[in-house]
Amino acid sequence: MQPAIEFIPLRAALCTEIPTTLDLLIRLTPPAPQVTLERPPINLSLVLDRSGSMAQRNKITFTKQAAAYAVNQLQPSDRVSVVTFHNNINTPVPSQRVQNKSYILQQIQQINAGGGTALHGGWIEGGVQVSQHLQPNFLNRVILLSDGIANVGETNPDVIATDVHGLAQRGVSTTTMGVGDDYNETLLEAIAASGDGNYYYIESPDQLPDIFAMELQGLMATLGKNVSLSFTLPSQVQLLDVFNDFATLPNGQYQLPNLIAGNPFTLALRLQIPPQTLPSILTLHLAWDDVETGQRQQSDRSLTLPWVNRQSLNEFPFNPEVQQEVAALLASRAKKEAAEQARLGHYDRAEQAISKGMEVIQSAPASPAMSQESDSLHSLSTNLKRREYQQFSKRSHFESHARSRGWGQSHYGEYQEQRQKRVGTSSAVPQSGQGAKPWQQVGDRIKVVKGDISQIAVDAIVNATNPLMTGTFGVDAAIHRAAGPELRQACNALVTCDVGEAKITPAFNLPAQYVIHTVGPAWQNGRAKEEEQLTNCYRNALNLVLQKGLKTISFPSIATGALGCPPDWAASIALRAISEVLQQQPAIEQVIIVCWDNRNYQCYQALGHIK
Repeated sequence: MQPAIEFIPLRAALCTEIPTTLDLLIRLTPPAPQVTLERPPINLSLVLDRSGSMAQRNKITFTKQAAAYAVNQLQPSDRVSVVTFHNNINTPVPSQRVQNKSYILQQIQQINAGGGTALHGGWIEGGVQVSQHLQPNFLNRVILLSDGIANVGETNPDVIATDVHGLAQRGVSTTTMGVGDDYNETLLEAIAASGDGNYYYIESPDQLPDIFAMELQGLMATLGKNVSLSFTLPSQVQLLDVFNDFATLPNGQYQLPNLIAGNPFTLALRLQIPPQTLPSILTLHLAWDDVETGQRQQSDRSLTLPWVNRQSLNEFPFNPEVQQEVAALLASRAKKEAAEQARLGHYDRAEQAISKGMEVIQSAPASPAMSQESDSLHSLSTNLKRREYQQFSKRSHFESHARSRGWGQSHYGEYQEQRQKRVGTSSAVPQSGQGAKPWQQVGDRIKVVKGDISQIAVDAIVNATNPLMTGTFGVDAAIHRAAGPELRQACNALVTCDVGEAKITPAFNLPAQYVIHTVGPAWQNGRAKEEEQLTNCYRNALNLVLQKGLKTISFPSIATGALGCPPDWAASIALRAISEVLQQQPAIEQVIIVCWDNRNYQCYQALGHIK
């Protein structure tokens, strides 16, 4: 079955008097699926991360649901294996025909989480399971799912990607799925690209069943794999750009996504054409392995356009579809650049890249797709402003991949629509009248004041200290001075306090019953789990309040002094963490945040006019 090949030029004519810079879309449309067509058998290995972090946010639960969904879609003639990895590699379901689904599903349900992340070893075992039953007429694939950084066994991305490519050369492709914001997106994308598979960023665990459905449906509808593309140009014509981000094969050809029944894919080029008549300006060579026959197929197509003089050229208008597609792909480049700058900690440059993408979209003809892309870029900009650097990096990297290389445009549009429905207005900066913020839902139980925390009369006062609790600097020193020397002795008895941990002592001469000591994170550009650690400071302190049966507590602006955390970032985390606990724990009557300077106080005011 050959895909239809369509050329869509920016202008449907070329000029005989001046050089032409021609943007050109090439649309590949595989035939729609035929109901009567029997699909090839599938040889699948599900390689699932079950490290300790998978226990958070029900990730392991949704993973098991997704794996069960995949198994239920398979036929008795298909093969499946299930491999899990943490510190060690386990194979609860060795490769077998899908003839006893109840047994396979039972083994999946028994998977639990705990340990490290031996990603490479898990992938190798999945590849072994598929390779042991490798047949040319099967669709042979490993699906690797992880939420963390490879930290056990082989961890070098180049070595891992090379191994994956070697397996793909033998006919086993690899799809990767990254869950949450802590995995290595560069590694998982490289594995998918080297493995002739797909890459997905799964922002929320509840997306997992839908993503598995998309992957299985695409796999079952695959008509062609190992797809390559090349061009033959007259010597006078220059290929200035290929706007899509395709991998280049050793022979110089471009590697394209698999041909999926009924799923069109569009690529965009820019050509420089001299002012002279040519019989054709480009010949396209498309090649792929036909899944049904196992044979290598090829289709060639040449582009010819009429030649007109400069005056007549004005009769041929610019095609808005071409302008929009090129703009969207340039915006994808901007996202990729922004992701790289964010990875390096250059957040101002990341913001500049996003702004450049916005300018490109705004200059294109208006359409629903351009509005959708504009919303996406504004949402990413909001991630930056909120210092949500991990999410920003994952989103911008993935959306660049999905738009320019990974998915067809229809799937990308569906992704953006579903994301907007899922997050609603949460990814945008809340404006007046858009609904209450989480901390506004707890009313006057949170109060922000400016002053000296050591003078606030509450049941417990929180001291932002260092791991040795020495009372040397800033608010820590002020609290120790007001409490008296007994506080230092009590801290010595506790020995140390880890980052994010909270420990409690009497308050001695302070106007409080207890001092809760906690250690905030040092700012490392948002790349060292600072958000999680700062959230733990507030949650663990409030847990001690509950354990002691206390009613009121005061917090300083933790980690915004010598530790260097941005005050606006830290304020939003403080309010979010505190309000989440208060909504679940009505026993805590009052939380007072005490700011020692105008800068911190104004950050809280800007987040919701807290009184």
